[in-house]
Amino acid sequence: MRNLGFATAFTLVVFACSSAPQSEPETDVGALTDTELAKSALKIMGAPQVRSATAPPSCGFTGCHSINPLTLNQWNDQYKAAVAFLGGAASTAEKVNFFRQNPADDRTGFTPERIGIMAAGAHLALGANVDATRHPETFKQGKMLADLFQGQDDLYANFRGEMLMPVLPQFSRLSAVEYETILTWFKKGMPQLNEIIRENRPTECNDDFDGLRAHASEVKGANWTAQNKSNGLVMLGCDPGMTSPTQCLANQRDGKDVFPKGADTAFAKGWAIEGSTVRVLRELKWPNSFWMRSSADGRFVATGGGQSGGAQAIDLQATLDGVSRNIGLSASYDPDFWPDNKAFMFQGGTKFCAQSLLEKPATTQVTFGEPECSSLNSAAGLYQTVGQTLGDNSIGDRFILYSIWAGDSGQYSAAARDTVPRAGADAGINVFVAVAKGNDVTDGYQVKGPGIKLDTPYQGDTMMARSGKIIGSRVAGEHGALGYSIQKLNPTVSGGSYRFNLGDLGKVCMKGNKANISFDERFLVTHHYNEPADYDATDDPAYHDKGSSDVYMADFVTGKKVKITKMGPGQFALYPHFRSDGWLYFLVVDHSNGKYYVTASDWAVRQVEANPTP
Repeated sequence: MRNLGFATAFTLVVFACSSAPQSEPETDVGALTDTELAKSALKIMGAPQVRSATAPPSCGFTGCHSINPLTLNQWNDQYKAAVAFLGGAASTAEKVNFFRQNPADDRTGFTPERIGIMAAGAHLALGANVDATRHPETFKQGKMLADLFQGQDDLYANFRGEMLMPVLPQFSRLSAVEYETILTWFKKGMPQLNEIIRENRPTECNDDFDGLRAHASEVKGANWTAQNKSNGLVMLGCDPGMTSPTQCLANQRDGKDVFPKGADTAFAKGWAIEGSTVRVLRELKWPNSFWMRSSADGRFVATGGGQSGGAQAIDLQATLDGVSRNIGLSASYDPDFWPDNKAFMFQGGTKFCAQSLLEKPATTQVTFGEPECSSLNSAAGLYQTVGQTLGDNSIGDRFILYSIWAGDSGQYSAAARDTVPRAGADAGINVFVAVAKGNDVTDGYQVKGPGIKLDTPYQGDTMMARSGKIIGSRVAGEHGALGYSIQKLNPTVSGGSYRFNLGDLGKVCMKGNKANISFDERFLVTHHYNEPADYDATDDPAYHDKGSSDVYMADFVTGKKVKITKMGPGQFALYPHFRSDGWLYFLVVDHSNGKYYVTASDWAVRQVEANPTP
């Protein structure tokens, strides 16, 4: 989710949504009492407890952040850890690389997750509006960063660009006095925070699969797996005569597997467990940037990053044909593909294109100005998830959902832990509906009406099932994630306009990060950064020094929750997601050798064959 190199990019951690007009006279921050300081800082950040009812909209409800003690304490911890490291004995290069998505790989971009609240003022630097007397803390930060990047002007400009916030253009960046207010409050330990923002977070999770099992059965013949099969969608690496999807991706060239089994390689020998097969689809030549997503047929894999530092789409059909085909995209991050296999989108401008553009052999770069592309800017947000109405034509209504989120740029050490969910009492989702402009997807889509907002207190990181019928959210408890809440997203259509309401469907109590739901709406998948307690006594002691992350799956029909991969020490499985037939794609970052792999598992396919959906 980050532009990796040469152009200004957008940040992952969207922070301050300034509500104060920039022309207001400056406040003497040092003269404020603790209570005045706390209320001023929280007002600037958009906390509903101190905002006026007539104040400009806060970005919290539309998919950026929720201002609450859990979130703010996390940003404070990140900030303090960064200050401690930057004040230590590490080399200048090590300190600069500390800011990167992967500190061990200087090809990766900078991410605000490394520095928390500090990123909110990185754009100010030592500019003309920063005064050492009136903004002492802001000035100190600007000088520290300027000294760190001394003699590296281009790199420093790139750093500030990638820390730029907020991303969404409707919100102003912080002024020097606004950031001074917030930073001063943080450095004082955020006094009065818990007195001003009082919460009643959930404290426990109990598995509830009954409604999930019933839903999987109810939609057995009316989901995107069934729809695409009925429409004759050809899956990558599958021949028409195959009797099982497990036979897919076994294509050979010159007597060797094009997509080798992990078990047949030295580096991936133990990745597949529980009788499943893991195949290595592609070694990436350049680091990816944040999450990875693939087209419904599994042909295209898209990520941020790539050779040009923007974004990339990899054509795995070309790999089958013995060629390497990488398509550059002028975007930043957050790829997603619609379930009908006819369209895709990227963030960094909410860019929508017909998938046929990627299928053209002549396409080597997508600028998003092509005739196959249109803008959905009025549905702007971050960390989108998409769905689409089931239908027999290519112009079904499309949904884009945003929620409160916690960014996960990938962690690659033994200290890695699942992201702390940030949803507070004011959390919600925002659903946009896009409708076709013409009779074919190439005619483009346009957003119809404003986003439809629904309250989801203490639930965030929401992902939508491909049909748009259900959503899965992480539950933010007192000390971290409690598991996943699955809800029905019930639509009502009147006069062409949508309304939605939510209904509880079930709970899955399982560790992990953002979840993804299978096309048949039977499985929930996530990745989990393994903790010391996750390792067995017989495991390699190197796990405790190098860390790892694995893919975890929940089966709504059987109620089974299981780890489906076994990464080696220093290997991290990330961002799992499904293609239409049930094969699961995920990224592997091998921290020991600096390599990045696109991989696939047939675990879910085997579960359906062993225990068919009733």
